[in-house]
Amino acid sequence: MPNHSFKTRCSTLIRDLNNEPPSKTPSLIATVFGDIVEAHGGEIWLGSLTRLLAPLGVSERLVRTAVYRLSQDGSLESIKAGRRSYYRLTTSARIRVDRFDRRIYYFGEPEWDGDWRLVFTGTKGISAAQRAEVRRRMTWLGFGIIAPNVYGHPTAPVAPVWQLMETLGIAGKVTIMRARNDDQTVGLGTRDMVRQCFDIDRLEKEYAAFIRRYQPLAQALQDGSDSNDRNPEHCLVIRIMLIHQYRRILLHDPELPTALLPPDWKGSAAHRLCALIYKAVEQAANAQIRAVAEDRNGAFPAVVAQHRQRFAASGIAPSGIS
Repeated sequence: MPNHSFKTRCSTLIRDLNNEPPSKTPSLIATVFGDIVEAHGGEIWLGSLTRLLAPLGVSERLVRTAVYRLSQDGSLESIKAGRRSYYRLTTSARIRVDRFDRRIYYFGEPEWDGDWRLVFTGTKGISAAQRAEVRRRMTWLGFGIIAPNVYGHPTAPVAPVWQLMETLGIAGKVTIMRARNDDQTVGLGTRDMVRQCFDIDRLEKEYAAFIRRYQPLAQALQDGSDSNDRNPEHCLVIRIMLIHQYRRILLHDPELPTALLPPDWKGSAAHRLCALIYKAVEQAANAQIRAVAEDRNGAFPAVVAQHRQRFAASGIAPSGIS
């Protein structure tokens, strides 16, 4: 009879992950800072970062190269203490991480008043390079391309859009307005537009793949897995990759209201699954983190108060926090 214990499922998943093309190291480090370093005070010794990523097959050379690039692009800043280098997020990077934390750990259905936020970029006075940057960064903000030079979203705040346009020096060439369906309903035409403009089919496939990958772990938990049967290093690897892969999907999830999504939207199921597994591995993973990670004061402190309620609204009972 096959062994379907949580420990066995973890080992199988880690083996499968190791057989896949490796994740880009800068992106993986961004996940570690957002999920782990920020939760334990916000600062980490470079050697500790290498230790955390070693079980994922990331070499010291790759870590150093990625940290250098993240420092050059303004995401990380270094602090020297003796011969050691410590790193933390820059202020601007921390703002981005805090904004994204809400989507990962504190998921909630967005309220919708029925209006659409529409952004029109002018046809003159904007270079091709500026248009390409607008398109790229508007997608980051969750906006879909409704028509050439027209971006739309039902609930996204417009303040970040104005900030973006100011940064690019084209605020005077942009118009933002609100609009509503003429018949005050959400008909098939609207849903078809949403499916096309926001690439909903691709997003559903990515959520479905995430669910297929991590469902065996959830099944082992539901079958009564013993919490003592959890290898701390394995739990840390699972936690990092779970959040990393979930975060990568969220990067292009426009966070649409339920009324505009297909029935049985897989994004909600993926969030519940992520919450279940995260809470299951959290205690053992935190023990491993504190065993190998240091800041300037020595061993990592316990999880800071503001990060102790991750996934609390998901209805998943906490496994304990250390």
